[in-house]
Amino acid sequence: MGALETRRVVRTFGQSIEIALPTGIRHRSQGRIDMNRFGKTRTLSAWGMLVASWMATGLIQASPRAVIEVCEEADAQVMWFRPNAMLFTDRNYRLAECPPALQGERFLRSSIDSTRFDVVQDGRLIVLTPHSIPGAASQVETLEAQGFVQTEQDLFQLFGSNAIDRVLVYQKEVAAGESYQFAKWVVVLGFEDARAAQDPTRAAEDKPYHVYPVDIPNTGILFVDQQKDNRSGHGGITLTECTNGDILAFYSVTWAENWGGHSVAGWSEYRRSTDGGLTWGEPVVFDYSRRMWDRGDVFSALVFSVITAPDGTLIATLMRYANARWEKQEAPVYFLSDDHGRTWNGPHLFDEAATVHDISMTLNTSFVHDDQVFLVFRGGTSNMSPGGPHTLWVSEDNGQSFQRRSVLPFEDADYYWAAGALDDGQIIVYTYQAHHRRDDPTAEQNIPYVISTDGGHTWSDVRTSHFAKGIRNMQLSEKLGEWYFIHGRSGSYQRDLVGDDPGPGNFVLYSSTDGIHWDEGIVLMSRLQTPGGGDCYSANEIIGKYDPETPKRLLIHADVSYAGARTNMHHWWVLPWPKKPSVLNEASIR
Repeated sequence: MGALETRRVVRTFGQSIEIALPTGIRHRSQGRIDMNRFGKTRTLSAWGMLVASWMATGLIQASPRAVIEVCEEADAQVMWFRPNAMLFTDRNYRLAECPPALQGERFLRSSIDSTRFDVVQDGRLIVLTPHSIPGAASQVETLEAQGFVQTEQDLFQLFGSNAIDRVLVYQKEVAAGESYQFAKWVVVLGFEDARAAQDPTRAAEDKPYHVYPVDIPNTGILFVDQQKDNRSGHGGITLTECTNGDILAFYSVTWAENWGGHSVAGWSEYRRSTDGGLTWGEPVVFDYSRRMWDRGDVFSALVFSVITAPDGTLIATLMRYANARWEKQEAPVYFLSDDHGRTWNGPHLFDEAATVHDISMTLNTSFVHDDQVFLVFRGGTSNMSPGGPHTLWVSEDNGQSFQRRSVLPFEDADYYWAAGALDDGQIIVYTYQAHHRRDDPTAEQNIPYVISTDGGHTWSDVRTSHFAKGIRNMQLSEKLGEWYFIHGRSGSYQRDLVGDDPGPGNFVLYSSTDGIHWDEGIVLMSRLQTPGGGDCYSANEIIGKYDPETPKRLLIHADVSYAGARTNMHHWWVLPWPKKPSVLNEASIR
């Protein structure tokens, strides 16, 4: 189970290359890929190298893996073997220790009481079972009787802390036509495929885009480690690309003990990338936000929207709270920056006559359309309900002033929004009603929206769009290639599950060609692989908009639980081409 050299053909920005990497390489941000193409040598850009290495994850092992078919277990699932993974379908045990040699393997999440499967393709198979000590439900004798051989991997704690739950690692080259049935208990992993089991790990394989990190469901790339300082950071997640190519990514810093980590007790910070998201600078505290937290004019003031205006001005909008539980005290204010976020001026009011009952909350619902900046607000001091009016505000002068353009026909109690401009010139705004429609179990799958065809002056009747895996805290992207994307939590309330719907609490991504009719969605982050919940607040930005030589890609930021409602910040990339390259030439890494 050591590192083996592997080869993979990948496509990077229209070029197809073959690269050789040791198993486990995740990315490479320095060095060169020299590509010999028709006698010419070319050095790829840093982004070309990174994408090539991204697509090399999930590499084909030199040792073939078995394909199995699961028998008589409708709830069985394939998941990735990583820390905190939920191991069984009928117990809540999570993976405690994860040896590096096994991390990232696919494993079969099945019943703890019995595991049965047929082998349909020859190859290697790995099985874990407790060592044989009194009280352990060990299958060592059964495994050894069927030809499985113990590896050199040391005993490790699969779950809990009891000695009876420390496991040995066995493996075997199994053959097609063989059948296996194990009693309590084993964990099977290391296979290529487990037919008849639900398999979210392959959900993106046939998509016209691909996600990095590729081994979804996963927790993405750690962006801000709040855990090390006993902090959290729900909400206040927003990012923008500046016209010079810099990226500013905002997040909130709140206290882990306050409301279980789900509060707004803290301030806003941001990090800057000057190389398209390859690397990020140190955190910068947003001065006004920290002063409000320290001084107490309001309980807290957090950035919940940042956007780049048509002339390059940055507009950061802050919500002003009365307490830790998201109740508002004053109407929002905004700050402007004309130097890509190096300095800020403000605070500015959207309207001196507007009170907190008129406008109080936005959740990153800002966008640019027809050389104007748009923002959707809801009024009212409450957290979610009873709420207040939903209004559209517009700036025609790059944030120097804003005017209310219209009132949207949503119910005052509706909460969470996603908004943007579609490529036919229409404006769309989504909202969420499930928290006050608990009698409707489909309310997190049938999401209300309205359309404006005249720049937001008037609105259609409320319609609904279907999201097969549910959605809450949704965020809509601009169009990337042929696709719009929307992401959020897969709801919070129980519902009847159909097909591969994972139920509430997961982080899901949908794609659409028109921004209205959405595919069945994929799971980016699974609750089966992370503890806690109440997370998946998110934001996105298309990167590369201002440089025609740079391929556009979507950067998604979200909070992910590390314990209960305490969260860290993570991110994912979406690239708008499929991972199905053809062989043209070879490349070597030097």
